[in-house]
Amino acid sequence: MKSSTQEPIRSLGSPLSEDWWNPKAGQELLILEDPTVRAVFDAQTGAWIDYQHKTTGWKIQKRAELGQSFRAYATWKDRLFNPVSGLSCRLRQATVNSAGQQISFEWDQLRTSGGIELAVSLSTQVQLEQGRLTFSGSLQNASDATITTLSWPVLGDLVPPDNTDFLYRENFDYGTMKRTPLWPHTGNERGYYGTNYPLQIEGKGSLLPGIPGAYHFPQRFVLLGARTQGIYLAVHDTSARQMVCFQSELRPGYLDSFHALSPDLTSIGETPVHLTVESVHYPMAAPGEAIELPDIVVEPYLGDWHGGLDIYRRWRATWYQQAASPEWLHDVHSWQQIQIGSTEDDLRTQFSDLPTRARQLADHGVTALQLVGWNQGGQDRGNPSHDPDDRLGSWDDLKAAIAEIEAFGVRVILFNKFVWADVTRSDFASFLDSAAIDPYGMPYCHPGYEYQTPVQWMSINNRRFMVACLHDPAWISLCEREFEKSLSLGASGILYDEAFHHYAATHCFSEAHRHRTPATMASGDLTLGQTFQELLRQRHRSDFLLSAEAPFDLQHQYYALSYFRIFQGHIPAERYADPYYPIMIAVTGFDDREMVNRALLYRYIISYEPFNFKGDLDDFPLTIAYGQKVDDFRSRYSDYLWKGEFRDTIGAKVKTEPGASISYSVFVRAHQKLRAVVLINDDRRTASEATVELDQARSLRSASPEDPEMQACGNKVIVPARSALVLFESE
Repeated sequence: MKSSTQEPIRSLGSPLSEDWWNPKAGQELLILEDPTVRAVFDAQTGAWIDYQHKTTGWKIQKRAELGQSFRAYATWKDRLFNPVSGLSCRLRQATVNSAGQQISFEWDQLRTSGGIELAVSLSTQVQLEQGRLTFSGSLQNASDATITTLSWPVLGDLVPPDNTDFLYRENFDYGTMKRTPLWPHTGNERGYYGTNYPLQIEGKGSLLPGIPGAYHFPQRFVLLGARTQGIYLAVHDTSARQMVCFQSELRPGYLDSFHALSPDLTSIGETPVHLTVESVHYPMAAPGEAIELPDIVVEPYLGDWHGGLDIYRRWRATWYQQAASPEWLHDVHSWQQIQIGSTEDDLRTQFSDLPTRARQLADHGVTALQLVGWNQGGQDRGNPSHDPDDRLGSWDDLKAAIAEIEAFGVRVILFNKFVWADVTRSDFASFLDSAAIDPYGMPYCHPGYEYQTPVQWMSINNRRFMVACLHDPAWISLCEREFEKSLSLGASGILYDEAFHHYAATHCFSEAHRHRTPATMASGDLTLGQTFQELLRQRHRSDFLLSAEAPFDLQHQYYALSYFRIFQGHIPAERYADPYYPIMIAVTGFDDREMVNRALLYRYIISYEPFNFKGDLDDFPLTIAYGQKVDDFRSRYSDYLWKGEFRDTIGAKVKTEPGASISYSVFVRAHQKLRAVVLINDDRRTASEATVELDQARSLRSASPEDPEMQACGNKVIVPARSALVLFESE
């Protein structure tokens, strides 16, 4: 990054002086329109000044004067804050193609808010096809600044369908759909000291309990959802080579900061109040670079989040390829996770004693054992080593134990990790050349985890991690060698822990790793997945399972199972996006009928984990007994509940008494499209009546995990407390 050669000609002053609005907007219009949407752009500035969902009458972008074209940030080494508003940049040309379905814009220079003119040309296009707007573009940076971000498109005045409605932002999170209030309550995700307005950026940090830290979750889309409709806003790019985030601001801010109350979307005095939504590209375009922007898709939908996910599903079907996987993975089955060593020297089981503990899995019909803490130093210590911990036994001891366990029908899946290097290793310095480097030349770091002792619970002696760059050839070679160890030990597969993130690191700025500077960490994740799959192909090991913790959607092509934890309020969006992809959840309670019922409700594989994956199956007999009944039930009616298509709540309506703790889901059997409706009752004491409404329903029968024989029934049934009941359409 270079130092600046020009001085700004004016200071920034109050944010109120920023280019928020253009009172002259709309004098000359460029229009894209079809039966579904109308999109209008200002011919003088390129600002998007009107957007309507004609089907419903929702005027999504309301006030023309608040329309925006693009926003950007230019950076020099000695001056980092140089915002650019497209309203201040001269639009050289705007043209509509002969079909009237595409507009092209050309800017030949950018102008910062400080008045510095930059030799940066920007070409953008917006295409309309069947109600979908696709925004594309490229930039040529002939200036001495780095163009770090470019927001395109920008909605400068997002409003709900009417004044009584609401807006939520919805996006994938750790195994669920995260729902963040956008209006009339505007959640503020980025604090106050570093922003001018209440601000949200999807994917930065988790709001889920038990998932701490500032993780970045790579996103393909967000939904801007109202009560009966919404907007799908997405980056349709499968390379992940350029990061795109979706950002919202409430300008000028809260009316009532004590209650974080948003004002009406009109004005405060003479200052307009408005919500902005922008697709923030992170091109990090250095001087002399030319950058193609990934496509951004904007499309309205009807209904709740399912309607938005249907758009995503159609796009996903154009690129998704199922990962190679063993046949047993796709049958109804369950796992147990056991940790035998942690970073605090909490050594629990010698390798030679593992078969004795694992015998319980065979006795209870559990298919797979995920073994954690077997590596040198225990879980989350010694990374990236996958050598067996010699305090628990030798390499041969572990290999023999795995062979014995596999011989009595239990698959051994070894816990692996490839994103960190433990800074407390005596040879840690040897890994520094592979570190993901920040713009200041420093390695990105992770604060480490807290295990088993009061000292670690207070983060006093955590084993902190260096974040590795998965583009570095030396690190990739190391990962291959470490991965080979699990193959050589005779395991049936691995589970790659923390595959979905690099803590707060999103890019590597190293100039020594043979990648573009910077490179996205997410694209390195894809490279590693490809590397592992290719290695298995060369070894003719299609029977070896590659699974991972909460891989993001593009990683699903390489990791055949996703494992995560769910919490109250869980939304099964990933299951709806792919009704058949193997997903596994942790079950930890000692009479955990409610979590086991979620596995039934959402077609999740059960991972039994008593004492937070330190205990044995016999430690929680109530949970294992009910889990066995649920899996036997799913196997018996697998044409509906396992091989059938999961539709969440689509295709049925369930009516209950007010306050009843009933949840439901719908499965559609492939043959004759017969439906099954799964009902679960979370009330701990009281049975609940439920009326199931199905269009053109055939005769119905009911059964449950505890009473699995089908019985004829009507559409009104009683669901016992803490139980599940399934209604089946019959031929």
